[in-house]
Amino acid sequence: MIEHHVSEDLLLEYAAGGLDEASSLLVAAHLALCPPCRAVVSEAEAMGGALLEGEQPEAMSEGSVNRVLERVAQRSAEPADRARTLGRSDRSAGANLPQPLRGYVADTLSRRGWRRVAPGLRQLVLGTSSGSTTARLFHLAPGTRIPVHSHRGLELTLVLQGAYHDECGTYARGDVAQLDDSITHQPIVSQSSECVTLSVTHAPLRFRSLAVRMIQPLIGL
Repeated sequence: MIEHHVSEDLLLEYAAGGLDEASSLLVAAHLALCPPCRAVVSEAEAMGGALLEGEQPEAMSEGSVNRVLERVAQRSAEPADRARTLGRSDRSAGANLPQPLRGYVADTLSRRGWRRVAPGLRQLVLGTSSGSTTARLFHLAPGTRIPVHSHRGLELTLVLQGAYHDECGTYARGDVAQLDDSITHQPIVSQSSECVTLSVTHAPLRFRSLAVRMIQPLIGL
């Protein structure tokens, strides 16, 4: 059962189309796993639709419908040949990914592979056009400890496989950690299985360790 959800404010901003691409991707992936949050977004979208019905319609520009349909076709296409480039472990993880993530992961893996950041920790930076906001998949070995850190802005983490715990609680599949610059924590992966997460950060992390801060530009966190 999912115990940690996206905040209502963020869900409403998502429903209104106000989030950047990386944050929208994480919220969409959470919604695919969380019926209660889907219900909140559906209600917000219905209210927005009712408000729009009272507005005066405007004429669409010539060819706009065709352009929209072309974009939808491009984004919904998930070529099988790119999916075949996944390694064995990535194929099993990919089968477990929420639908909104699969195209992003397949596209990214067709251009570059996972990058080893530290022992027991690999990352895959997804291709989103969100400025300084970055979406990453993390693959963590059982028992991995992330160095103690805080944040320079909002950090969202969605658990896709396995579990971890920190000072804020325990997070398993579907749970979202929504943290800001007031939180300092150390995520520790469960000893029972590897963990895969989707993390969205709006700025580089603040690590407590001087040694980690020195190599931070090299590992890109």
